[in-house]
Amino acid sequence: MKLSFDVIELVPKRVFRTARTTSASSRCVIVEISDGTIVGLGEAAPSRFYGETADTVVEVLESVRGVVEDCAHEAELLADLTSRGLKGNPSARAALEIAAHDMMGKRYGIPLYRHFELDPAALPLTTMSIGLDDPDVMLEKAIEARDFPILKVKLNADIDLSIVSRIKEATGASVTVDANCAWTRSEAVEKATELARIGVEFLEQPVAADDVEGLAYVRERTDVPVFADESCPTSDQLPVVAPAVDGVVIKLMKCGGLVEAVRMARKAREMGLKTMIGCMMESSLAITAAAHISPLMDYADLDSGLMMTNDPFTGVKIDRGRMSLPEEAGLGVHPVVKEKPC
Repeated sequence: MKLSFDVIELVPKRVFRTARTTSASSRCVIVEISDGTIVGLGEAAPSRFYGETADTVVEVLESVRGVVEDCAHEAELLADLTSRGLKGNPSARAALEIAAHDMMGKRYGIPLYRHFELDPAALPLTTMSIGLDDPDVMLEKAIEARDFPILKVKLNADIDLSIVSRIKEATGASVTVDANCAWTRSEAVEKATELARIGVEFLEQPVAADDVEGLAYVRERTDVPVFADESCPTSDQLPVVAPAVDGVVIKLMKCGGLVEAVRMARKAREMGLKTMIGCMMESSLAITAAAHISPLMDYADLDSGLMMTNDPFTGVKIDRGRMSLPEEAGLGVHPVVKEKPC
């Protein structure tokens, strides 16, 4: 097989802020593997929070080029990835694994969801995220997204929680809240109590990633369901995190790919936890990969492709929060065809 890759820069329509990051653009790595006839596509959307950048992804891909190109087919590559793990490089692994699954689906003529024996009619709605900003701007963004039945509102330690009420009243949407590790335990309990009064669906990662006891502390003192995101990158953390939360957020780019995401979702369900499939700042390539396994999930947050000015791919279709999977073999993702100048 042949491996090739390219770094691209995704630019959101608005600067996207959370309690941890501010993104005016995002560098992703697009991966292709080919056997000369079939081409599989993958994407890495690295996060510094998990120790990766586009540059580290490129280094990892170069380091495994020989191994990849020695593989006779995609199944052999997936087996090799399982044995190597590529720990500490989850988005690099995810890119290779997504590409291998795309190639596998194309080889056997089936869409990816069928490989995992999932029902495309069981897709959850996806949220639209409202990034941190001046409260009036956040309200403006929410009104623009009012056709989405569920909105995810990003908060930090400083913003007044009244913005959540304003968004609910102006849009009529259900609302979830993501604090991205921003609050202390006492702040989280105080804010979660108010969010319960407002009627939010659930609260993501109110305290620091390494404070699992803090998640339990908040959960025990509030009526709002608490989900772990940064505290639970992979299924390895589930036994520790599960007693402290009501649900977990699963992302291909933090867990290392489709196989681990499916394993994590099934294990979480066995533990009585709700699941949400989420994303980083990704194009529709990685978003579509995640959408194919979203029938396993209770919730989805797969909106980043909609936020971009220059998404280079088409794949899953999203209409007012409702996702429709491609029926083509593999991912069903295609490069956007640029119009030729007259």
